[in-house]
Amino acid sequence: MDSGKLGIWETPEIVITGNEITMIISRHYRNRPDLLSNELYGTPHLWWVFKMINPDKLNDPIWDFIEGLEILTPSPTEVSAYLS
Repeated sequence: MDSGKLGIWETPEIVITGNEITMIISRHYRNRPDLLSNELYGTPHLWWVFKMINPDKLNDPIWDFIEGLEILTPSPTEVSAYLS
């Protein structure tokens, strides 16, 4: 039940399913995972998904989001499933 108070965020478990898309970060998205999140998922607020699925490549989800880096991106359907 929602008490209207702040609580502790529980990180959703994100697993690699094999349905992810491999992409190379372009100059447009350099240090801007929010822009890629907005394009792929319709909101800039899911930028953290890239960090969660690429923990070995994105120690810092902003400054490690560099041009030329190859990352996995889950489909919008998979992201929706993580959040439900």
